[in-house]
Amino acid sequence: MVNSIIMISVVLFVILFLLLVGLPVKALKLISRYVLRGIVCVMIVFILNYALASNNFHIPINTVTCAFLSVLGVPGIVALSVIGIYIV
Repeated sequence: MVNSIIMISVVLFVILFLLLVGLPVKALKLISRYVLRGIVCVMIVFILNYALASNNFHIPINTVTCAFLSVLGVPGIVALSVIGIYIV
């Protein structure tokens, strides 16, 4: 929980800093797209973990998972689910 708060704080600080420095709008849109995609995917994984806890299904939410999901989006959730079911 503390790692999530620290990570969110760092991301918000970086976005605020880049706004003050004057980062081009295109780069800011790209960064915000990845951050938003990561937040939505982590919430979906949290809901999946909660809903499927009775079946011993669990995808750990950590920094690597957040980065993986922010790049891949929903297909990343499917990939992690398949890895969790068939490989682990």
